[in-house]
Amino acid sequence: MEVEIIAAEPLSCNSDEEILRKLSEILVKRGNADEKLPEAVVEREKEFPTGLELKGGVNVAIPHADAKYVRRPAIVAAKLEKPVKFRHMVDKKELEVEVVFLLALNDPHKQVQTLQKLATVFENEEMIKK
Repeated sequence: MEVEIIAAEPLSCNSDEEILRKLSEILVKRGNADEKLPEAVVEREKEFPTGLELKGGVNVAIPHADAKYVRRPAIVAAKLEKPVKFRHMVDKKELEVEVVFLLALNDPHKQVQTLQKLATVFENEEMIKK
């Protein structure tokens, strides 16, 4: 099954939890995910932060939840109107994130492949700035 790519409208949020819930709700409303997804994504982010500092000063977050909440695989991408604090995936320090990619994938192998593809995109400073 193909992964659906959903571009969300630019969002204005005051916290990482708010953005995670808004993006998760998009997937629930579209039928891509179970109604328990928003809470699962928020809880996972608390335990396993997903912020990533990129070259060129644009920071991203790549949250996701367990595959059991996913009905149809999708990625929701959103540019934030103003940066929101997420914790860095490695050192857990806070960083200002401007773009969020919420992964809703139901195949662990596809998740690894998708993360590898995103990492390739993230290496391209010009593409990230766009």
